[in-house]
Amino acid sequence: MKIHRILLFLGLFLTSLTVFPMHHENSYQFSDCQGEVGNLYISNMLETGSVSGFKQAVKQHQEFYNSRDLNVRVIPGIQYERNDQGTIEEIHSLTTMVIFPSKEDREEWRNRDFTEKDQKEFDAFVTLYNKNNKVEDTKSVCFLN
Repeated sequence: MKIHRILLFLGLFLTSLTVFPMHHENSYQFSDCQGEVGNLYISNMLETGSVSGFKQAVKQHQEFYNSRDLNVRVIPGIQYERNDQGTIEEIHSLTTMVIFPSKEDREEWRNRDFTEKDQKEFDAFVTLYNKNNKVEDTKSVCFLN
C-alpha cells in the first residue's frame, strides 16, 4: 500500500512537471507584448517624392516627440529587392518605425488629447510625408525581450 502511494505521488509530481510549463507558455498576442512596441508604416515613394524629403519628414516626426519629452524613436528605412545575384539597387519601399518603450506608453499617447499646437505640428510632418511617399500598409510590432 505504501509503495502505491509513493508511485501515485511520483506520477502526479512528474505529470505536473510536464503540464505546468505548458500551462504557462508565453502568449505571443500583441496585447501581451512585454517589450518595446512600434508602429510600422510601409510606403512607396511618389514619382514627385525624394529620399531627402522623406528624411526631412522623419526629422520633423522625431522632433515632434522630442519636444514633448517622450522617449519615442522614429526610425526610417529603405527596402530593396533581392534576387540570386544580390541586392537590386532600385528603391522598393520606404518604412518608418515609431518605437515606444512599452504598449502602455503607446496607448497612453494614442489616448491623450491633442492640443491645437499638437495637431498643427502633427499635420505638418504628415503633410511632408504625403508629399514624398504613400503609405501602403501599417503594422503593429512587438520587439521581443
